[in-house]
Amino acid sequence: MFMTTAAIERLIEEDIPYIDLTSQLLGIDQAPAEIDYITRMTGVVAGTEIVAKLCRHLDIELMSMKRSGETLSAGDSLLKARGSGAAIHTLWKVGQNILDYSSGVATMTRKMVDICEVASPKVALLTTRKSIPGTKSLAIAGIVAGGAVPHRLGLSETILIFKQHRQFLGSDAALADKIAEIRHLACEKRIVIEADTLEEARRFAKMGVDIIQFDKLSVEALKLAVAELRSKYPTLHILAAGGINGSNIAQYCETGVNGIVTTAPYYAKALDIKVEIRSEA
Repeated sequence: MFMTTAAIERLIEEDIPYIDLTSQLLGIDQAPAEIDYITRMTGVVAGTEIVAKLCRHLDIELMSMKRSGETLSAGDSLLKARGSGAAIHTLWKVGQNILDYSSGVATMTRKMVDICEVASPKVALLTTRKSIPGTKSLAIAGIVAGGAVPHRLGLSETILIFKQHRQFLGSDAALADKIAEIRHLACEKRIVIEADTLEEARRFAKMGVDIIQFDKLSVEALKLAVAELRSKYPTLHILAAGGINGSNIAQYCETGVNGIVTTAPYYAKALDIKVEIRSEA
């Protein structure tokens, strides 16, 4: 997971804007120490590479580390490092927060991916750009470690037409003309359009879009829509979005869609990770 030096420094600055008053007053800032992040739960690790970058930035020696995507058992060490008391205490909570959140996201993602993988045919798990503000990098690290792919990393990446866009065009004829123009101008991109109903999807499929994303269709309605559209447009890809989470994803996989679009992993319970700090003095 790429993270700039400026982003690393922002993570540190959130927790230590000036000095670590406690460590300084106790006089332990130069004492040699070790830190060990240990999970209390089974799960999937994520974010260790980011914590390793924090270690390098703080002149902390990395001793051992699990790679993002590895499966964890209770009691496993995620990352172990050594450095000065000041540096180790600066790393402590920043690193724990990164590992807690990213690994929680990765763990839920993996559970949902596993459900998608046993569907017939397999279904892709995609995550929306509606991440919790301020957590995007950590969320993406967790999503990728869990085996999913971000649906959209930003507006610059994909062509996804919503009804909020369509209202500016006024008619289906104008929309069809614009889609033809887009296909010429952005010939290497797929054109995705959101539909609320099967009737809308029928109209959009005739315009030659590549992907239809259904929003908040019931499982039963989605099954019917997929069957009809596939019979007429065999190369059309179909996505399901809106309200899909760990409790209902299996039913949506059974509809025959190509992919599930969800925000659920972003709100996963954090992995319970304890921190042990030992003086080497």
